[in-house]
Amino acid sequence: MRFGFVAKVVVALSILVVSIVFIKATFNRQFTAQEPMIIGKQPLPTKDVIPAFSAMTNVTQKKQAFFNFIRPGVVNANRAIALDRQYLLDLKADFDSHSSAPSRYLSLLNHYKMDTKTFDLLTLDQLLQRVDIIPNGLVMVQAANESGWGTSRFARLGLNFFGQWCFSKGCGLVPSARNDDASHEVKVFDSVDESISSYLRNLNTHPAYRHLRDVRAVLREHNEPVTASKLATGLTSYSERGEEYVLELLQMLRHNKAYL
Repeated sequence: MRFGFVAKVVVALSILVVSIVFIKATFNRQFTAQEPMIIGKQPLPTKDVIPAFSAMTNVTQKKQAFFNFIRPGVVNANRAIALDRQYLLDLKADFDSHSSAPSRYLSLLNHYKMDTKTFDLLTLDQLLQRVDIIPNGLVMVQAANESGWGTSRFARLGLNFFGQWCFSKGCGLVPSARNDDASHEVKVFDSVDESISSYLRNLNTHPAYRHLRDVRAVLREHNEPVTASKLATGLTSYSERGEEYVLELLQMLRHNKAYL
């Protein structure tokens, strides 16, 4: 009798061990078979890098998916700019203690395309007009507008969400509707983050967007919030449609407020 009871216990324990091993193996297969999606700093695109926005038929879900996809890179890029701006503000407040231009200051002059190495308060103020954020909401609706909510060829194949051009042969994708006498291409980026950073640098440096920077500087001077709707007025040069393009962005900001 005793032997029979022990045998039954051994069998029961064996079954339990086998069951645990089986469940553990099944659990691991379910949760480790697929690599997690990487948002931002992505490699050159494959079919899995960018969500299949064109296959999403529910408009609400599509909008939410797009903004959730682009938001992390936008937030990170603006955070980096904000840190550089704070550095410059601190430098200005403690200007008299510096006998020469710090290397970080000189690096920012170069990055923001200021053709000078002068270290004085006037140049510092001019640099501060460039080293400043673009509101996240404005960046996100422009990305949606320019990329067709992530469905354009340039977004899918070039990770270019803002329609940015380049002008050396082979630097990007050739637009199908390009005029015969035109030479521009739509730039290809190595990552979504790179596309976002390039766009922000473009708005913060190109002469075409000086009005945007002037509006932002006035807001800063009067301690008023830098909002997407106020800065959108400085984007008439971003599209051939001019004021109509700006009105479309403002409309998108209003209609998509819940997602931003």
